[in-house]
Amino acid sequence: MAEDLQRAPETQHDPTRGQRRGFSLEIMGEIVLLAIVGGMFTYLFVQSFNWPVGAALMPRITVALGAPFWVWRLVSLIRSAQEQTSTEQIMDLGFRTGADPKGERARFFRICFSIIGLYVAIWLVGFHIALPLGVAVYVYVYGRVGLIWSAVVGLMFLGLILGVYDHFLNATWHEAPLIAPIQKMLWG
Repeated sequence: MAEDLQRAPETQHDPTRGQRRGFSLEIMGEIVLLAIVGGMFTYLFVQSFNWPVGAALMPRITVALGAPFWVWRLVSLIRSAQEQTSTEQIMDLGFRTGADPKGERARFFRICFSIIGLYVAIWLVGFHIALPLGVAVYVYVYGRVGLIWSAVVGLMFLGLILGVYDHFLNATWHEAPLIAPIQKMLWG
């Protein structure tokens, strides 16, 4: 009987047995993205000291608010890489796939194209139009809020931009290629 007890752990099913140790492709992808975001935070923060105060506030505020989340995600990624116990994770928190990898892949590409679309819209028509419109569309499509309430949220976001950044911080904005000619025509 003592011989059976000694042999039992070898014959029991161990789910971690035979798994490859090291970093998975998902963890490597997240490390790359965290490195890019960390590099951008560092670059924006350092470069903001060469800019006028009005232009430097936005990157400094962004870095101050985003850096704790970046550190938190880095620490949790390191912990999860050390544990390697679960292969399922919500897509919004990382890259590991769960029960529906095809749906998660589609959602990942939808998120990437939405961000790229927002950047292009900001470049073309400026922050004052693209950000409130982007927030309203996001709330309408993904939040499944009615059209009127989506418009209200978008207008509130526009009020935030106008009130905080334009009025109090006197932020300078880039000239949007599609809006600049209209502004010059209207206001000279």
